[in-house]
Amino acid sequence: MKRLIFLLIIMSLVFSFCSSKTDKVKTEIDFANKMAMSGLWKEAYFRWQKALTEGDESALLHNNMAVALEEMGKFKEAEKEYEKALKLAPNSTFIKTNLKSLKRLLEGKESKEMEKSKSKKGKGRKKGIKK
Repeated sequence: MKRLIFLLIIMSLVFSFCSSKTDKVKTEIDFANKMAMSGLWKEAYFRWQKALTEGDESALLHNNMAVALEEMGKFKEAEKEYEKALKLAPNSTFIKTNLKSLKRLLEGKESKEMEKSKSKKGKGRKKGIKK
């Protein structure tokens, strides 16, 4: 949650200083930030995506979209968004940290799924044994 609040503050500051952004794009971003703070990740994602298509390519928008995808449980899509963000801002430690956190999460999920799969296979074999 701290990461989200920090992210939203940064986004607000960055876009308040960008004079090239249209009012429409700024409005979309502001609304998306409010939706994210309310936990409405699908709506926030939609608005950030809309702002991205109407404005310039933005590492911060891709990062925000990745955070929203993570919150919706779409981890592989989130990883792709983080990678897009890193291409646009390769020195961003903030985006690198987010991507590393996601990869650790994915590694943990994959190992749990493998353990679960192994235990199911073992149970299946035991059921087939007759004495």
